[in-house]
Amino acid sequence: MQEIEYDKRKWKELGFTDKMKFSLAGCLVASSILIGFISFLWLTFVPTSVIALSGLWLSTALAFLGISSYFHNELVKFQTEVKTKLTQLGTSEINNDDNKQ
Repeated sequence: MQEIEYDKRKWKELGFTDKMKFSLAGCLVASSILIGFISFLWLTFVPTSVIALSGLWLSTALAFLGISSYFHNELVKFQTEVKTKLTQLGTSEINNDDNKQ
């Protein structure tokens, strides 16, 4: 099985959509934790509505990250396969040219 090339870009090198995706997911996770703590400190218990809302936000954040990560990995896998095929075609054409001479 062929090794997949991973994306090693830094935050500054990410595109707008990637920055928006990670920022939105981070805000959803942070706000769900924050609302849980605030409701506990204010009411000394966490109502089920807060738990449900936190669960909804966490599942949405994980969906953002999971779905985009899956499609990104599939895209990287496809690009790796295309690069391998092009390399194989290039070397086979070079070998054919050498054999003709």
